[in-house]
Amino acid sequence: MWRARIQMPDIAPEAFCFFEVDGSLPLLRRSFVEAVGTCLLTVAMVGSGLAVQQKLGAEPLAASVIIAVSIAGSLVGLIVAMGKVSGGHYNPLITIGQWLRGATGCTISYVLAQLAGGVCGSIFATMMFREAIRPTIGESPTAALLVSEFVASAGLLIIVISCARSSKWDTGPFAVGAWLTAAILATPSASYANPAVTIAATLAAGPVAVSLAKAAAFGVAQLLGLVAALVVTRIAFEDTKQFHRPRDGAAEERASDHGHR
Repeated sequence: MWRARIQMPDIAPEAFCFFEVDGSLPLLRRSFVEAVGTCLLTVAMVGSGLAVQQKLGAEPLAASVIIAVSIAGSLVGLIVAMGKVSGGHYNPLITIGQWLRGATGCTISYVLAQLAGGVCGSIFATMMFREAIRPTIGESPTAALLVSEFVASAGLLIIVISCARSSKWDTGPFAVGAWLTAAILATPSASYANPAVTIAATLAAGPVAVSLAKAAAFGVAQLLGLVAALVVTRIAFEDTKQFHRPRDGAAEERASDHGHR
């Protein structure tokens, strides 16, 4: 007989995000993990952009591919590695989305930790490449770029919420990474889809840098994408009882049944 790998606490299914096991862990510990994860994610984004700029110069397609792979790979690794502690959000859109669904009481702490982690990650990455930490002018936000961020953010949140509500917890990180790779390559805004890294990008140099005006506009588009994703998933998963994560007893019983087969 083999036992269930994870003992699930008696918490509502919507309180989980991917790998989170125990929502009763100290909030400070979970917020710290969110800060570290967002910091490392931002280092991957900014650092890969600066590396491409230094080594390949003006090659936008090559830059997009390398940045996409770097972001997706780091995000998958971070969710799998530390998601059991905090849920592996690393993105205020995901945290706010769960708050709007009434699924978490750690919204303010998580968002502040994510923003702080993003800023630290941008500073670390630019220090590694010895670039000046400065706001950049960049191009002004356009309707096309705002639509791009809306679509990228809506798609990301649809995948996150759908995986969380359809029991695809183990494959969720890989689905997120795959979507982000596609969105970065296929959208003109390069799919920031994350307010924390968008704000951090105002302190960055290189191809991922954005102006303050563009960051503000992107933030609005990202929040609208979140709203659209909530509407879509509400319709798609109107009756979610069949998707609920099993409680301790159910998990043990299911494992026991498998063990006798």
